[in-house]
Order: sequence, then C-alpha cells, then structure tokens
Amino acid sequence: MKIGEFAKRSGVTVKTLLHYDKIGLLEPSEKTDSGYRIYCEDDFLKLQQITTLKFIGLSLNEISHTLHESGENLESMIAIQKKALEEKKKHIEAVIDVFNKAQNTAKKNRFLDANNLIDIIKITNMEKSVKEQYKSDKNLNLRSNLHSYNINKVDWDTWCFNQMNFPKGARILELGCGPGKLWSKNKNSIDKGLNITVSDFSKSMLKIAKDKLKDVDHNFEYKEINAEDIPYEDESFDVVIAQHMLYFVPNIEKALSEINRVLSHGGMFYVSANSCESMAELNELVENFAPNLGLDNNGFSTRFDLEHGRSMLEKYFSEVNVEILQGKIIVDDAKPVVSYKASTIQGSSILVGEKKKEFTKYLEDYIKENKSISITTKTCMFKAKK
Repeated sequence: MKIGEFAKRSGVTVKTLLHYDKIGLLEPSEKTDSGYRIYCEDDFLKLQQITTLKFIGLSLNEISHTLHESGENLESMIAIQKKALEEKKKHIEAVIDVFNKAQNTAKKNRFLDANNLIDIIKITNMEKSVKEQYKSDKNLNLRSNLHSYNINKVDWDTWCFNQMNFPKGARILELGCGPGKLWSKNKNSIDKGLNITVSDFSKSMLKIAKDKLKDVDHNFEYKEINAEDIPYEDESFDVVIAQHMLYFVPNIEKALSEINRVLSHGGMFYVSANSCESMAELNELVENFAPNLGLDNNGFSTRFDLEHGRSMLEKYFSEVNVEILQGKIIVDDAKPVVSYKASTIQGSSILVGEKKKEFTKYLEDYIKENKSISITTKTCMFKAKK
C-alpha cells in the first residue's frame, strides 16, 4: 500500500511516517522508480513496536537503538513490550494514589501544603529522572569520588557487609545492586555455599554489575527486577538486601510488602539509607548560592531515611534494629563538590553551563576564605526480621 493508505489504516500521520523514514527508524519496504513509498503488512509490526516504545517514554534515538540491537524474536519482543507497559501502569497507579491522598487532604484542610505538592512533583517526575540517572554508573562514580575525602576511612561497602549475617547455604537477593560493589569489595569474604541473586531494575546497570563481578569467584545469578513486583514465590529467600535504593521505588509500601512476601520466616531484610542530617552543610551552601531552586536537600532519599525508616519497616517486620555510620568530608577543592551536586537528579538539570561555572566560583571563594569545606555524612543500616 502507498503511504497515504498505510497512514490511514495505522492512525499515524503521513508527516510522522516521512520523518521516521528520513531518520531510518521505519523505512518503507519498497520505493518505486517514481518515488512512491510502498508499505506492506510487516511494516505494521515495526510501527507497533515504535508506538509502544514511544508510549512508555523512550526517545526516537533510544527506540532506534532498541529495535536495531535487540535481535529478539516476535514472541519475545511482544513479551518485553507488554512488561514495559505493565511497569508504566504501576507507575501511573502510584501517581494516582498520591493524587488521591492530596485530594483527601484538600477536602479535609481546604488547602494543599508544600509537602503535598512536593510529593506530587517527585512521584510524577520519578520514572524519567531515575531512568536517566542510572543508564550507567557515571553518576554513582562522581558521588563516590566526593566520599573519598571522608576522614572516616571505613569503606562503606565493607561496613555494610559486616553488618549482615548470612546463614550457611542462605538464599540471598540483592535489590538495586548498582555496579555490584557490595560483592566486589568483599569478594574474599563470600561463602561459596551462598546462593546469591544480584538484581537491578536497570538492564544497563545489571550488565555493568555482571562485568564488574566476572572476576569474583562466585556463581551469581543475575535478574532484572522491579522491587514492587519481585518475580519469585513466597519465602524464596533467607536474606534480602537493598542498599540506598528503596527511596527510588515509586510505591515503597508495595515494595516492602513484596520483600516481606519473598522472605522466609525469620528471614532478614538489610536496608541502608541516609540521615536527613547528612550533607547538611553542602545543602546550606547550595541554598545560599541559589535560593529556592530545590537543591538544598537530599532529593528522593528523604522518602526513606534514618529518621522515618523504622516506622515504615515496623508495619511489615516483627523486629527492627539500626546501626549508624558517621563521618566528615573535608575537601579543599571545589571540583568534586560541584560534580557531586551536579550529578544528582535535581542538580543535573540546574547546575549546567554558566550556572555550574558560577557555583564553582562560589565554592572556590568559600574555600579561599575558610581553607576547606566540611560536610557531615550520616548513614545507617536497618536490620529488619520477618
């Protein structure tokens, strides 16, 4: 069929099809000598994939990469797209839940305070911002670099590992593994008899973890997992681990319910988080530099932190204890501080171009006057027993 008929049958405009052809995303099956574009039934499949991937939030460049690199068969492609749509549905449901709570508050109090509005903004923006943040481990590395100036030289991943107790032959699930540092940093302490599943919601991050852990002498299982929908039977694990990731989950309550479900009776959930006191001096510096831009906080981490985590966990676990690790970053160079703040979800869209240069100059002047920047760090490990 010619482009007009193909557009009419598919519900896509001719202009859109011409653009897809121009960028090589959807080329017609044939072009006649007179220049007519001819489409066939197979082109509907390609167009269906494009429209679905576009709907779930991928850019045209990302869609092009996905279609040309996937090499999946038809059944697999449909399953992947269906799964992606299910994830989008869950996110939309979480957004609706926040709006319902806000609506109830408005009915009761006749107004919405700033916290209600912040919740709405955060939850609606979360899907895209988290996806962008964890396409690679670049941002994690930038933030780790600032922490290397901490005068408390206890390694974070070593400290976390030492807080955990792994029964002999335990079945372990790590959610949000990132680049796999928990296991690579402690590779000489891993019991060979442990059954460890390393997971992340980001496919690209999971690939990074797999590459980083290839030299660790252990047979890890790798799984792409959304913490709100853990694809395992009840009581499948003796230990579940979540390092600094729970606050990124749109529906934390749903995730905690799922973690409780897959834990065996008496199983342990080890979850780390920040304190609201952490990075307080840096947040104050940023607020003085640029008031009311939303950079004077620790972002999503306030959704599950040291101060509020226990009450959330106690709804799902019989016993909750906490260990705290404190430190102090002392740095006399503006660059790692700027890189840290600019790598955060909120900072990545604000501290760019001239604004980033201005912030760098502001910190350099501060260091010149005060010799260094001192920043409090305070994190914790919750130990929750089912």
